[in-house]
Amino acid sequence: MSNKFDYVVLGSGPAAYGLTTALKTSGSAKTALIIDNELFGGTCPNYGCEPKIFLEGAVRNVLIARQLQGRGIQHPAKIDWPTLMATKQATFAPYPANAQAAFQTDYVTTLQGTASFVDAHTVAVNGEHYQGEKIIIATGLKAHQLPITGSELTHNSNDVLALKTLPQRVTFIGGGYVSMELATVLNAAGADVEIIEHSPRALGPFYDQHVAVVVAQMEARGIKLHFGQSVDAVRQMTGGLAVSTAEGDTYHADYVVDATGRMPNVDSLNLAAAGVSADTQGIIVDDHLQTNVAGIYAAGDVVKKAGEVAPKLTPVAQFEGAYLAGDLAKPIAYPVTGTGSFTFPQIAQVGVAVTTAQTDDRYHLKKMALAPDFAYAGTNDQDAELIGVFDQSNRLVGASEVSQTATDDVNQLVSVIALGLTARDFQEKQIMIFPTLGTKLKDFLA
Repeated sequence: MSNKFDYVVLGSGPAAYGLTTALKTSGSAKTALIIDNELFGGTCPNYGCEPKIFLEGAVRNVLIARQLQGRGIQHPAKIDWPTLMATKQATFAPYPANAQAAFQTDYVTTLQGTASFVDAHTVAVNGEHYQGEKIIIATGLKAHQLPITGSELTHNSNDVLALKTLPQRVTFIGGGYVSMELATVLNAAGADVEIIEHSPRALGPFYDQHVAVVVAQMEARGIKLHFGQSVDAVRQMTGGLAVSTAEGDTYHADYVVDATGRMPNVDSLNLAAAGVSADTQGIIVDDHLQTNVAGIYAAGDVVKKAGEVAPKLTPVAQFEGAYLAGDLAKPIAYPVTGTGSFTFPQIAQVGVAVTTAQTDDRYHLKKMALAPDFAYAGTNDQDAELIGVFDQSNRLVGASEVSQTATDDVNQLVSVIALGLTARDFQEKQIMIFPTLGTKLKDFLA
């Protein structure tokens, strides 16, 4: 094959998929080389959101059944962990090969290997040099590991999603997405789970009162959460592991998960050879996703991002990849983007944050208790609540929901905000399936 391409993409995740899909859709004859040193498809389908949501499907049904015990359900379902994980493995095992094959066209080539910069236009892979008119860094994030005594005794989320046998006692370090979601899964499967978080609360990006609902329900299911504590050591003891904190507490476990965050996956890239600027939060780019070096771009989770404008999410990375397939004459303009946590119950949000609206006179809030609705009452979703953020013209500009179906519910509101729909639009231009949340939105938006 030729060693010169229009695009050289480092990483085969959603940003690469977005770029190559956009090229195919437009009928472009531009060439692209997709390079990855791990499983093709990236973190999401191999180690992250997709296997997690596969497990969440079983967990959600089990937890709903438990909530309905005494309300018509006599014997709630139980999770058979080895069978569930074997099923997950069989389902996802073909994905990397299928993903790599899906990239291949007359104009797109894939290569397995570790890429490192030689100069601003060239990367080396497996002893060969490859040049790109545009080089796109899309290597994502990797698990962070605390620099503590016994860090070698801890595991990361990739390990959890490959567990063939369920540990009896599991301790998570950190209270973000990864801990809260995986703790929900393992606890539902029968493990005794504890979470140690150094800050005063979990799930920092979400509305605190809705997070409190999630925490309360997790605690009611037996998950123990310890806030304001910093882990300083993990030690092997007779009969298990001891997790100690700087505050003087000790917790005992059979399995410890370091879920203290993720960091830019750039160590092997030799960015210095190309002169690309980066810091601990990621690669620094401008509003065209270009780095400080002309012709070198970055997309996806490896990019340094701030605030709510461009969260680090799989669909955002795909959107950025598609943008880089264009002419780049205009700066990237991110669409309205929803985000959610697949805990039980779920939290989801979009647009202007509730906490922002509480201190800004330009906005007002409207709350809707969802539990009286038969759909939510039917699954005993007693704490379900939707909060809308409205501007001075009474248009919806933000929302937060906690419920068993929050992610799907808020997806409807993503469209409302993005399209600028009013209550009248809802009333006159559509009749939604009844009984669902959609049928109530016309009153909520009024």
